[in-house]
Parts: sequence; C-alpha cells; structure tokens
Amino acid sequence: MEIKIAGMAVVIGLALSGCAAKDHYYSNGVCVTCINNPITGEPLNYDPNETPQQVATNAQGESVDVNALGPQRGSVDVESSLDVDTAYARIKPAFGFRAEGDFEQGNTMSKWQMGDAAWRHTVTPGSFYDLGDYGTQTLGGTQYSILQRVQIQKNGSGSRIHYSWAPADDRLPYDGNAMESALTQRLNATLN
Repeated sequence: MEIKIAGMAVVIGLALSGCAAKDHYYSNGVCVTCINNPITGEPLNYDPNETPQQVATNAQGESVDVNALGPQRGSVDVESSLDVDTAYARIKPAFGFRAEGDFEQGNTMSKWQMGDAAWRHTVTPGSFYDLGDYGTQTLGGTQYSILQRVQIQKNGSGSRIHYSWAPADDRLPYDGNAMESALTQRLNATLN
C-alpha cells in the first residue's frame, strides 16, 4: 500500500513540476498533461492564457488555441436560377447525400445507416427537398467529417438553398472560417 501511495506521489510530482515549464503534451489536440483541480476546476499546472487545453491546426497549418478557430457549426443560404429539381440533382451527388435506393436492400448495416439520426431524405419533387447525411470537406490537406443538412425549395422559377454543417467528430476541430468559405465555394460551384 505504501509503495502505491509513494508511486502516485512521484507521478503527481513529476506531472506538476514537468509541466510548470510550459512543456505540455497533446494527443488529438487535447492537453494530456494539463491538470485542473478536481473540485474547483481551476488550472493547477498551466496558465490557460498561455497554454491552451486544446490546440488545433488552422487553414495555414499553424497550431492555435482551439477557441481561435471560429465557429465549428454554420450555415449558408444561396439563391439559384436552377429549378428545384435540377438543384437537387446536382447537390445530392456533389455532397454525398444518399437516397433510400442508394443503400443495399436487406443489408443490416444499410438499415443501421438509414436509422442514424444524421440521415434524412424527404422529397416533394417540383417544390421541396430535405436531405441530411455525413459528408467530408478537405481543409489544408486534412479531410474532416461533417454532419450536413440541406433544404432546397422552389423560389419562383429558381430555387433557394439552405445548407448547414457541424463537426461529426468534436475531437478534430477545424478552422471554422475556412470551413465556411470552402463549403460556400463548393456549393456555388455545384450550382453553376
């Protein structure tokens, strides 16, 4: 018992003294050597203004505090001269949305994927489409998984598109402003 207590004291002592020099170790962007008081939550061995608990890579490849990345969720509204059915026909494959017929019938995995809250495929041809699915977007050479939704509705002879996204994996934060820009450009390119 005394050996275990002494061992714990050595580990805690090394963690506290080794980190006091701002040399912290990160795994998947999370500081694994930053220690907070378990009761108050206050930092014990780091200054949160100098050593962030989470770091990430921005679009330029620089390491930054995860809070400097901008919003991780967003949406964009686009008006298009394309009719609602043509807009749907372009957006669905370009962003990887799946219809019921895109799943293998009778397959258990397909049933699970269709039962996932991310998947949605509601269509009213000629007037409205409501789609949801997982997707990907590459920023700075890294591919990020996102949860995406799109509503395409008739707007006169054209269409109005509302596209929204959120990270599918919160452990891998991305540059929110760069994500918005990349997705907006991709949506506009798809509709032109």
